[in-house]
Amino acid sequence: MEYVRLRGDIMTVLAVNEQIPTTQVNVTTRQCNACRENLTPNAIECPACGVINLDTPRRRQDSNRPTRQRLTIMESENLNGKYLISRNSDGSLSCDCLSFLFQRGVENGVGYATCKHIRMYLNLIGNEITERLHGARKPSEWQIAALKRLGVSVNEHLTDAQAYFIFNDLLIKQGVEYREYESLLREHRTVNLLPIYQFGVEFEGGIHSDHGSAGLSNKLAEANVICRNEPYNHAVRAHWKIVSDGSVHVDRNYTPIELVSRKLYGKEGFEELKTALSVWNELGSSVNKSCGTHVHIDAWNWDENGMMELAKIWAKIEIPVLWYLISPSRRNNNFCKPVDTNYLINLIQHGHARLDRYYSLNLSAFGRHKTIEFRLHNGTLDAKKIIPWIIFCLKLTDSVKKGMKYTDIQDVTFDGVMNAVGMDSSSTSVIKDAKDYLYGRFQYWKEDSERNPANMPNVNPVNIDEIQDELDRRVQQQRERELRNRYESGRRPRHIPPAADNNLPPTSVRNLASASISRSLPGFDVLRQARTDDNTWELRAQSGNGVYAVILNPENDTLTCSCREFRSHNHCYHSIGVARWLMAHRNAN
Repeated sequence: MEYVRLRGDIMTVLAVNEQIPTTQVNVTTRQCNACRENLTPNAIECPACGVINLDTPRRRQDSNRPTRQRLTIMESENLNGKYLISRNSDGSLSCDCLSFLFQRGVENGVGYATCKHIRMYLNLIGNEITERLHGARKPSEWQIAALKRLGVSVNEHLTDAQAYFIFNDLLIKQGVEYREYESLLREHRTVNLLPIYQFGVEFEGGIHSDHGSAGLSNKLAEANVICRNEPYNHAVRAHWKIVSDGSVHVDRNYTPIELVSRKLYGKEGFEELKTALSVWNELGSSVNKSCGTHVHIDAWNWDENGMMELAKIWAKIEIPVLWYLISPSRRNNNFCKPVDTNYLINLIQHGHARLDRYYSLNLSAFGRHKTIEFRLHNGTLDAKKIIPWIIFCLKLTDSVKKGMKYTDIQDVTFDGVMNAVGMDSSSTSVIKDAKDYLYGRFQYWKEDSERNPANMPNVNPVNIDEIQDELDRRVQQQRERELRNRYESGRRPRHIPPAADNNLPPTSVRNLASASISRSLPGFDVLRQARTDDNTWELRAQSGNGVYAVILNPENDTLTCSCREFRSHNHCYHSIGVARWLMAHRNAN
């Protein structure tokens, strides 16, 4: 094996991840602990049901435990922070960015998996000290199965040492030790983990005027939390920022501000958040009912369907459950209005971009930041209050991203909602602690509402089941409008579809859709009503009582029409209209 010359200081890493069995399972036949399917002697993951079967503890030996060496820090081009590049003992490199940890967009660099930060580093140092790595050991079956449970799709070029440190780094970001992870896996056959999505928080409050925003930013910098004072803005920064906020009204001796975090993730993000709030509180802080705490969760790859499902879930659980997790000042507040039927209808008809941002669930933030903003939480500068709420928002977002529907929440109670989003007995201690704290809040504000009924505004929760037919009808109407616009835009000369494809027959749907024609095409509704089955449209002649059939051949995606013009020219206004109608539907899907 060829090694690359080492640089930097050796950094020994504790063995809290992939481990080698001390003994082999000495049996010829095994059964899956979950589905009872037969397994090969050393199989880890059941091929039938996917459950991990741990028959013996996984233990690394000192002799084969990888080490790594700190090389350099690379700064993200996307304002995501700074990342550590390390050299592993097998000669490969590792990075602690999310792309590398989750193996998204990695490539084969010089014989091992590389993210863009590793490739940037290799380009910087050039070929002077870089040699291609050959024959590095590949990840074990246990490593592959364990990483899969953490959401990692193992790249074919990943080495054993890289997999070791990916597992290690992800567990650190989870705030979980390996023994706890393995124990949960043995007991529950699955582990509910903290989603490692980027999040950001906006804290509204007052800083004591003796220090002001300048004093706060200086003290934060001393605590290694880089912060800048800026005019009010919505820009994403690589650092924390302090801006003014006209909606915050604090006591005479305090200056109203909004402290906005940089992009954070995982347990490390929670620790940085704790440090920032501790500094603010030490200098003198003030929070009242004019303040709110807004949590942004990364949603860069979401679509309108996911947002719609999240909105329906939120509408279902907001008043009966979530209102008891926050103080009365945020219930039906003009800056965080509850999600109602009109909100859902507007989301269907106009999408997220035209929604009012002053709702408890602000989906309009997606257009500006590619995030989902949760505005419901009351103002607080107490880390122990806001971190459990962030964890709930992360788990809810992750559950919807993985396919949870509003119908999956049958039990609209505290336990029913928490179990639905994966905050249950199979969760790690970080999540269990968050759930316990939220339950205490729920009980406290539930009892408060019984003692003080005025603290619960007379707002009824949305019954999604009752309005689902109306929502479905609106969805269909919106789809029809989009299809009609696509079809009719193709009728105007300046919106003619792409030019003909010479590799396709002249009568193909694509080529007919791109053809120009002097007369008016059949109307959108006319074509919809003329469709007799998936492949046939019966259209009346423009004059007279004749009826012509346009038929789609699905084998080669061509159209024919029974009219004289098509027989003479291989196209007609009937076939062109049907072709554009089909293209409108296909583009929509």
